[in-house]
Amino acid sequence: MMNSTLSGFISPSLIKLNAAYKDQDDFFTHSHQDLYFQQYVEASYLKKIIAREKEYPTGLATAGLNIAIPHTDPQYVKKPFVAITHLAKPLSFSVMGTTDEKIDVDWIFSLGVTEAENQIDLLQKLMSVFAQRQRVKTLAGLTSVEKVYEFFLSI
Repeated sequence: MMNSTLSGFISPSLIKLNAAYKDQDDFFTHSHQDLYFQQYVEASYLKKIIAREKEYPTGLATAGLNIAIPHTDPQYVKKPFVAITHLAKPLSFSVMGTTDEKIDVDWIFSLGVTEAENQIDLLQKLMSVFAQRQRVKTLAGLTSVEKVYEFFLSI
């Protein structure tokens, strides 16, 4: 079972602010390279995350912020993580639960778990943050990796 904070899942090295990508595939390719280099994921992760996002979209409108929470099966993850990306310009993701509705997201929270039961806990913890308009407003105003890291450590 996961601990009560996200501290075991986040690292400043996994937080990217004002990152720019051409499209979703460009994001996934760069994200995979970074996660693979830091030994968080297997080589097969890239193909699996793209396939899973097509089948089970993760775009979501929350209290004042559009986000995506891509993730894939634990066997493609070497060690648990939450990679946080704030986009310089929004990327289009399909809305969770649909295949034809699109949403432009500003933040991407890529999840990697090594135990399937942790995925639901992690999603619930993140969703509790995004359900609170004041917390979302605070997050949207953060401009440094250190501040974003501290914000999520306090959850």
